[in-house]
Amino acid sequence: MAELRRVLIEPQRLAGCGQELELTSDERHYLEKVLRLRPGSPFAIVDGQGGLHQAELRSNGWAQQGECMEQQPRQEPELVLLMGLIRRDFEIVVRMACELGVDQIRPLQAQRSVVEPKSQRPQRWQSQLQEACEQCERLWLPQLQPVCSALDGLSQAKAAGVLRCIGVTREAGVPLLAEVLETAPQVQRWQLACGPEGGWTPQERQAAADHGWQPVSLGPNILRASTAAISALALMQHHRQRLSARDSQPSV
Repeated sequence: MAELRRVLIEPQRLAGCGQELELTSDERHYLEKVLRLRPGSPFAIVDGQGGLHQAELRSNGWAQQGECMEQQPRQEPELVLLMGLIRRDFEIVVRMACELGVDQIRPLQAQRSVVEPKSQRPQRWQSQLQEACEQCERLWLPQLQPVCSALDGLSQAKAAGVLRCIGVTREAGVPLLAEVLETAPQVQRWQLACGPEGGWTPQERQAAADHGWQPVSLGPNILRASTAAISALALMQHHRQRLSARDSQPSV
């Protein structure tokens, strides 16, 4: 059986198996004009909370929800990206972060961020997350937090069961991120902070040091802010998959 094309629909709009669902104009356009589905055609609904549901397109902008085909648990540890706003490529970071398994994104207005407040586009970022979630066939939609200052984001009290890593450059004696992940104790959440172009200011670095952020390096080269964030997330997702595979092995 061919894989059903997917549409992400918020769980609060779903009424249950066998119930009718009114589609939004964007959803109807995607199903009817982009995918060229006709009434009676099957597709799948992703609820963004781990559920994958059968569905069938009806006429006049409606669909019928079918049975739940899969209910996927959330991956652990939870992966959180705190990303300094950058002049370009922030939308690309959002999309790639979703594809790499991030669970939460917190945009930071850092002291060296050169993005004007009017250019911040949370609705566009949310749309990018939804489209990326559908494209990469994730069942969990990452949470997008409101923009806050980097000082506020880095100064939040550290909770138990959290590993905090902040990317830095030009600092001697800083361990590689891979080394930190290999030796870190088992926790429930990994937080990664990546700065904007120009990096963190001394005030931001001090706030991070005061609140349990472990400085980490991605190697000897100075990476673009977007490259650093995606490289670090790819490494963390790889390590999380290794942990998951190890934990799923039967004990002897």
